[in-house]
Amino acid sequence: MTFSLTDTVRDALTSGGIVNGAASALGISSASASKGLGAAGSAMLAGLANKARDPLALGEFFNMAQDPALTSSALDDPARLLSGAAEATRARDLGSRLTSSLFGGRTEDVVGGLARHAGIGSTAAASLMSMAAPLVLRAVGGLVRGGGLTVGSLGQALLGNQSEIMNAVPPSLAGTIGRAQIYNVVREAQPQVPHLPHPAAVEPKRPAWWAIPLALLPLALLAWWFLDARRTERQVDTTATRYETPAAVATRTPPPAPPPASKRATTPTPQATPTPQAAPAPKPQPELKAVHVAEVNRELRFAENGVEAKLLGFLRDKGAKYDDKTWFEFDRLVFDTNAQTLAAGSHEQLENLAAILKAYPGVHIKIGGYTDNTGDPNANLKLSQERADNVKKELVARGVPGDRIETEGYGEQHPVAANTTEEGRAQNRRIALRVLPPKS
Repeated sequence: MTFSLTDTVRDALTSGGIVNGAASALGISSASASKGLGAAGSAMLAGLANKARDPLALGEFFNMAQDPALTSSALDDPARLLSGAAEATRARDLGSRLTSSLFGGRTEDVVGGLARHAGIGSTAAASLMSMAAPLVLRAVGGLVRGGGLTVGSLGQALLGNQSEIMNAVPPSLAGTIGRAQIYNVVREAQPQVPHLPHPAAVEPKRPAWWAIPLALLPLALLAWWFLDARRTERQVDTTATRYETPAAVATRTPPPAPPPASKRATTPTPQATPTPQAAPAPKPQPELKAVHVAEVNRELRFAENGVEAKLLGFLRDKGAKYDDKTWFEFDRLVFDTNAQTLAAGSHEQLENLAAILKAYPGVHIKIGGYTDNTGDPNANLKLSQERADNVKKELVARGVPGDRIETEGYGEQHPVAANTTEEGRAQNRRIALRVLPPKS
């Protein structure tokens, strides 16, 4: 199937009905609406191209594009899409999830660039972004339902059309989206070999056919011996490059034993001062199961001992005690390295928690952020607060009222393990929540 993602997205966002409806709903000119919607779609495609080599993020986008809510007729009417209509709520939630996944903490900057490009206010620009996101998802979903688009072909289309995608992004947005991240494939020019005329030479006498393999046999044996020796010595480094919040202590797998003392390096090496956001060694992912949650009337995927299961158990327990010692650790939050922004792998758990909290509208929670004790204590405290605040921001973006969520960064306080080992420090770098007593 031959298709152009840029054409597909542009056609979905700049048709007359969508543009005129958006202009009328937001009180802006049709020209501004057209420029804003087109720029929003281009920015989302560019953000997606940044993640074309991330199979988790690409698969998440692919699944969102097939959500049945995107087939609602509400998407054809911008006024209904921006209203509180029930059929539009799920589509808007999907769009919010998409923009959060693509831009994270840069979403406000993207909206600001969109406003400057279209010559409109930031509130109207944010509404255009909210409108454009589900329309982009619907456009890609149409390609999937058409029978020709797969996760693999989507990734190939993004990588193969990076130049076209980025050229469509307005200058006011290109810097925010990250042009350098898109052009991450360096193609070296093929060397030009000059054409030489074939000399009229007497054809040399060819050796007997059996002489060639016989002459190559010693080389083949030598290569086999060399590769076999290398295979036994080489170790593959699978160290993660991102910090992942550890699971609850009870579910953690102990780290492998250190090598014998006789094999350790004896030459001392200078140690750099560790930072509180250093990435821990990768931990095995918890096994996820699809569970039908009656409160939300659909299936959610989470671990048997994950934060979703613990929160549901607490909320269902009529005799549960509300105190400041009952905390539930997030087990699938992934923060970008050296930052407070959440990576794409966190979205499923955030979606689950938002659905559960919306099913219990009277419940208030507190989110706590924690670090280990390496680095500057004040910097640790600031980072823990920023990460807790960002988790709240993501839940609010998914429909949980902000006044139901408190946050507090505790820095290196309240460790759950010793900070003398990397495993212990990894356990102390965490995000947790507790249920607050009912408000009177």
